[in-house]
Amino acid sequence: MDSDLNEDLTISLPRSVLLVLFELLTKSYIGWRKENINDSSAGPMAVVADEHAERVSLWRLEGAIESALPEIFAANYQNLVEEAKRRLKST
Repeated sequence: MDSDLNEDLTISLPRSVLLVLFELLTKSYIGWRKENINDSSAGPMAVVADEHAERVSLWRLEGAIESALPEIFAANYQNLVEEAKRRLKST
């Protein structure tokens, strides 16, 4: 499957899911930054979803992505992921 990796897609999620996801990502980043004060590399950052609502929000995001991206079922899925990573490294 060929894919335009620069094409914008729209996914729809409830406002409640987006609020929980934003807070989860913000907390995760703040925690990572405290432990990596001078780290400007692209080192690993874990997202810890301790609360059920956080896990549900992540599952909803995953489901929305899965519904929007037929590429995840493509035979060349791994190649598409590697190409996407290459593109994002240069941004």
